[in-house]
Amino acid sequence: MSISTEEIKAKLRGRGLKSTLTRIAVYQCLLSAKKPVSHSDLVQELDSKFGDQATIYRNLLAFADKGLVRLASTAGGIARYDLVQEGETSQHMHPHFVCNDCGEVSCLPKTTVITEVDEQWQGILKQSQLQFVGHCLDCQP
Repeated sequence: MSISTEEIKAKLRGRGLKSTLTRIAVYQCLLSAKKPVSHSDLVQELDSKFGDQATIYRNLLAFADKGLVRLASTAGGIARYDLVQEGETSQHMHPHFVCNDCGEVSCLPKTTVITEVDEQWQGILKQSQLQFVGHCLDCQP
């Protein structure tokens, strides 16, 4: 999905955040990611012109606080985030696959394991972590 810089600025301002160059760059990285990303992934993707590690981390936490991103996985003790898409809530209710060898984390479709959360749990559940572990297609023996 591709959105313009102006749309990103509007999203940030709509959540009470200033639309700084670093925030726009972090948002664009998250938008183009095909899987949940860690702070280290973002630091590697963005060179120093978009801020140091601490600045990128603070922006990631601000995004999470404002509901723009959610914690998707903590596999291997590494926090990985993904964007909350339009119409989604910040609740994260789908499973992930974690490779034992390379550490790759991939989102699995909801239909792989669950379909919907019962209405009685909608307001109560804030996050879930369901992870399948094994060898990814690239690391299979």
